[in-house]
Amino acid sequence: MAQLVEHNLAKVGVAGSSPVVRSKRNSPTTTVAGLFRTHRRGSNPRGSERFGGVAAALFAADVSFGRIIVGISQNLVAREAHPMAAEKSSSRSWMSDAAIYQIYPRSFKDSTGSGLGDIAGITQKMDYLERLGIEAIWLSPFYPSPLVDGGYDVADYCDVDPRLGSLDDFDDMIAAAHARGIKVIVDIVPNHSSNQHPWFKAALAAGPGSPERARYIFRDGRGEHGELPPTNWNANFGGPAWTRVADGQWYLHMFTPEQPDFDWSCPEVHAFFCDVLAFWSDRGVDGFRIDVAQGLAKDLDRDDLDRWHLAEGDDMVDDGTHPLWDRNEVHEIYREWRRVFDRYNPPRSAVAEAWVLPERQYLYARPSELGQTFNFEFAKATWTYDDMHTAIEKGLKAAVESDSASTWVLSNHDVPRVATRYALPQIKATRYHQIALDWLLRDGSSYDEDRELGERRARAALLLELALPGSAYVYQGEELGLFEVADIPWAALEDPTATNTHGPKREKGRDGCRVPLPWAAADDPAHGGSFGFSPADADAAPHLPQPAWFSDYAADREEVDPTSMLALYRDALWLRRKLRGCANDLAWLDLDGRTGLADGAEGAEGGVIAYRRDNGWACVTNFGAAPVELPAGRVLLTSSPLADGRLAQDSSAWIMLGEM
Repeated sequence: MAQLVEHNLAKVGVAGSSPVVRSKRNSPTTTVAGLFRTHRRGSNPRGSERFGGVAAALFAADVSFGRIIVGISQNLVAREAHPMAAEKSSSRSWMSDAAIYQIYPRSFKDSTGSGLGDIAGITQKMDYLERLGIEAIWLSPFYPSPLVDGGYDVADYCDVDPRLGSLDDFDDMIAAAHARGIKVIVDIVPNHSSNQHPWFKAALAAGPGSPERARYIFRDGRGEHGELPPTNWNANFGGPAWTRVADGQWYLHMFTPEQPDFDWSCPEVHAFFCDVLAFWSDRGVDGFRIDVAQGLAKDLDRDDLDRWHLAEGDDMVDDGTHPLWDRNEVHEIYREWRRVFDRYNPPRSAVAEAWVLPERQYLYARPSELGQTFNFEFAKATWTYDDMHTAIEKGLKAAVESDSASTWVLSNHDVPRVATRYALPQIKATRYHQIALDWLLRDGSSYDEDRELGERRARAALLLELALPGSAYVYQGEELGLFEVADIPWAALEDPTATNTHGPKREKGRDGCRVPLPWAAADDPAHGGSFGFSPADADAAPHLPQPAWFSDYAADREEVDPTSMLALYRDALWLRRKLRGCANDLAWLDLDGRTGLADGAEGAEGGVIAYRRDNGWACVTNFGAAPVELPAGRVLLTSSPLADGRLAQDSSAWIMLGEM
């Protein structure tokens, strides 16, 4: 095996016996920022079968691995010093420390030539996902839907959209994932349905006061003849939040008129969703992501509704008394769901999409409820020391309070891609991502997108994220280093935000991060191709147009490039499996702290985020201008080349402390 390792290292221009970069500085740990007890999963015994190259050889030999990257990154590899920890305690869900890959099915891989990604396309790429090193996939909605909101307007919760395949295709996909040790999470959308759902059609037909209407939020209007909506609220995607029906009543929709809100005071709604969770669990689904988890419980029987805002986050409170968002009663629903999850062996897992105040996150993550909630503070942060450090502290604190594990995410299907966000000016605004949203609104013309800088920061952020205790999410295309597509023609946009918002709240929408993935560089759209997204004989173009520059980021091109973002993701994800200890401890190093200078992004104070994990490895990220001398130890992985053993600005390094 040593010969095989040396051979693979030689292919990238490094001898297997090459010494690693070392630092002479000792930096012991100091204060503990957060502690919570979680055990790691064991490695996937199949991991070496499909990985290939350096990582395959080293993983099969049960040693640490990496790769020397020339030009962009330097990934230093040496033997494993610490054996992998024992299997995680059954008291923790597998989700507590997994690396999870989010798939937006309609933009992942088209197997039929329809221009829409589908379930069979996911199955076709299962080997790619295994080689990547992720441990689970999360599928955004694939249910039958009119696609008013990208599938989040669900017409049937227990089927597959025929444009995306069938339940048989879904079962095949589950089997293919499980055969590779990959778990499957599906999206549940409990706040609202499509207006094409049979229940809503029945509600319209039945009329006021009927049991059918009780499943949704119908109210009489105000004014002499009920001609005014019950409240003055605007919906999240723009326009009024109430729509009037033929008999004069109004129904609430917090997003689009085609997405009527369920009334969770109705027992039928409770029973229905318990059945939905059981339906997918019975088919082998391992976990659930809960959409708009903070929005289900509502109090509309009060006389002060007009003083509150419906738009998420505008007037959040910390006591659970907002009439629409993050009400205390929502937790009764999730305790009910936990009883469904616990009927299975192993129990099903869940994570909440809950845009709530940081001090309220832990409520959703309690073991008696969903078990985890996304730490959106991390995704919202600018690339500055203060923002990122605070987000980490809040995420760890929430995990301790809920006796769970934190969940780290940099991007998803709802926000501009991380490489673009970091490529734009890092100016903190009253609303997160406001700079990126303004840039998108103007087709990418309002600010310079420094892609070299954005990629450098995204590489550093990846190592910062993956080293943190808890689970980590990767949104499709992140591993390719994709940037946001800003110049989609307005007529080609699908996101309802683009047409429903107006005036100062105008947004172009989220389509820029949902453009179909590039798999093959040579399959040029200029000559009728789709970068490998669809078969060569496809009948339709991809549902969103792909830019010509996608060729530079195609998966097949990055597969053979040891300097690519894909190479870094694979190394980091697989090495993460080896490095996780049996506890999710984190301690700040002495090196951690501010520089005291305006040497960070856009003149923000710089600094170094530096912490160690329980089994002796550390992550260091440099936000300041001056190169940083690393703690004494063996460098395992870096996001950018070291300069004389020092870590440059906008770079991260993983180190096995004390090992020379």
